[in-house]
Amino acid sequence: MRKWLNVFLALVMIVICSMTMILPAYAAELPGVSVPVTISLSGTLPYPAEDYMVVLKADDSAYPMPEGSVDGAYSLTITGEDTENFPTITYDRVGIYTYTVYQVAGTNQKCTYDDTVYTLMVTISNKEDYSGLEATAVLYPDSDGDKLPGAEFANKYKVDPPSDTPKTGDESSPLLYAVLIAVSMGVIVTLFLTRKSKKSEE
Repeated sequence: MRKWLNVFLALVMIVICSMTMILPAYAAELPGVSVPVTISLSGTLPYPAEDYMVVLKADDSAYPMPEGSVDGAYSLTITGEDTENFPTITYDRVGIYTYTVYQVAGTNQKCTYDDTVYTLMVTISNKEDYSGLEATAVLYPDSDGDKLPGAEFANKYKVDPPSDTPKTGDESSPLLYAVLIAVSMGVIVTLFLTRKSKKSEE
């Protein structure tokens, strides 16, 4: 009887171990969120193109963050007018997670940097069939409740007044040619008169 009990316990242990081995497979099904960021520019743009830094910061240091984050914040650098995405944030448990997205003002005195602050709210819940988790993300600016597909920062540069078009050599060439012709004629006349004068003396 004791032998059969040991066999039964061994079978239970095998089943438990098998279930434990299956669990990591669900890690690949974890939901993720990636936020697109657009930099739009107007005015007289600088050359070379300026770098713009946009920060994604967790409202709680315990919230999941993209790989490469430091102290609950991830800095995304975008060069010139372009659109890029923050790296994906993955979630492994149900909950509501909030983040702040903002642009760090640059140092160009001719630019007014967009200081809009966005709030990202991510809701992680169980799927209806309990086969895993699903994510719902909402992004909106603090100043307005409208939901947006991504964060956009519109930076405005001062418009430089049009510079005077430099005069080309072609515009001054007629006067230059006239002077050269006059000098040449003068030299020819002088030589002619000098030669004629010498012949008269002979």
